[in-house]
Amino acid sequence: MGFYVVLDKAWRKPFKLKSNFAREAALYVATCCSLGFISNQVDEETFADYYQITPLGMDYKDSLDEVLNEFAGEDTDPLN
Repeated sequence: MGFYVVLDKAWRKPFKLKSNFAREAALYVATCCSLGFISNQVDEETFADYYQITPLGMDYKDSLDEVLNEFAGEDTDPLN
């Protein structure tokens, strides 16, 4: 769940590198950065003072969403 919380927060409201959230979730933040799920790189030569979700991180978050929905017993197919 720690990884999901970090990815969801980076997607909904990117958080500062030195925020309390980043400090409290340091293990999960560092792992997400190492795996390329979140980044503070805006473009090739620009870096920000906040983490945001990457396309790879969004794919992983979507996979986690599916697993959590199945676990919760929710139907993920809007046509059913």
